[in-house]
Amino acid sequence: MQIKQEFKDLIPPLTKEEFKQLENNCMSEGIREKILTWNGFIIDGHNRFEIATRWDLDYETESKHFDDEEAVKEWMILNQFGRRNLSNYQRSVLALELEDVFSKKAKENISIENKNRSTDLAKLPKREAVDTRKELSKVAQVGERTLGMVKKIQEKAPEEVKEKLRTGEVSINAAYKEIKKEEKKANFEAKKQIFEKEIKPKNLNQKIILGDSIKVLPTLEKKSFDLLLSDPPYGMDFKSGWNNKEKIKNDKIIDTITLFEDVLKESVPLLKDDAHFYLFGNINFIGDIRPIIEKYLNLKNVLIWDRKVIGMGDLKSYGNSYDVIYFGYNKVWKDLNGTRDRDLLSYSRIDPAKNIHPTEKPLDILEYLIKKSSNENDKILEPFAGGGSTLLACKKLNRLATGVEIEEEYYNLIKNRI
Repeated sequence: MQIKQEFKDLIPPLTKEEFKQLENNCMSEGIREKILTWNGFIIDGHNRFEIATRWDLDYETESKHFDDEEAVKEWMILNQFGRRNLSNYQRSVLALELEDVFSKKAKENISIENKNRSTDLAKLPKREAVDTRKELSKVAQVGERTLGMVKKIQEKAPEEVKEKLRTGEVSINAAYKEIKKEEKKANFEAKKQIFEKEIKPKNLNQKIILGDSIKVLPTLEKKSFDLLLSDPPYGMDFKSGWNNKEKIKNDKIIDTITLFEDVLKESVPLLKDDAHFYLFGNINFIGDIRPIIEKYLNLKNVLIWDRKVIGMGDLKSYGNSYDVIYFGYNKVWKDLNGTRDRDLLSYSRIDPAKNIHPTEKPLDILEYLIKKSSNENDKILEPFAGGGSTLLACKKLNRLATGVEIEEEYYNLIKNRI
């Protein structure tokens, strides 16, 4: 008679108190129940056999017949349910040992159904499909959710936690919540590492087109861009007091509203269904711009860009130090890369005395947005290229940008930058 470890592991271990009680009973009353075997292996009575061997006690055996090991395992597990007062955790663990057996039955039923498709099905008895999780729950007499939690625990929990579950020191819910907490933490760290991984530029070619976006955009390939990232005119009649640059064309609000909608209308057909968009804006005109965006795209958030400095204005009031960034998607939502970040983005603006375009955006915020919503070799659209910062950021991150710039001066500047 031999002990097969695979069979022994199917038996929920007794606590120290339970084993001591069984040992006392065997010592005083003898081993009354037979030790059952199959092909010379013990399938019932492992604890009694251990006690008998230790104390040289007499015992009887009985050999049982089964077709294969799967049938033995099924019998052993069902036998345990009928003989012991098991906790929900122990019952679930036992039931999960039958998962392979039940899955095999389900596959056999499907195979038989497929085989019989060529026969007269009306004359055949109907075979019900086996729902493995449901059937296991019935065997264990626990809910399907409980069984699912225990399965996760068995896969992920350390042995000390399982021991506390066996003794009732820890509940199934508590152990499962701790595992989910650790999984969430590990997932967060993994996403963070992938997002922050250094990208080695491959010197991909960026495309800059001289012309009016309203005329240029219809000539580009439909549904080909993964991200729309643009810094449209703000509608501020902008002229910087810090340098000698000229005013930006079409930068009065009445011009901006018309221009913005016309360009957006031509941009949307170029986007893939799951493309994201980021559109820089000014809080003063959110009431004018937001309805236009929502007319053509799905607005998800209005992000706040903290420029970390106070802008010019009324010295007796609070100083404006932020802009807004409209964020959303075309038709179908896709998850952002990296972790779930705040909607407040803190990036220092470019020193107005050093910028090459009046409303130039810092590379670091552009790189962050590009990484959140695209992958290497994705295509990025910028209908208002300005000083070309978006194209430069794409080049550093191995994305393929297409920019359109109406002013030849900036078009030539961008060509030199990229």
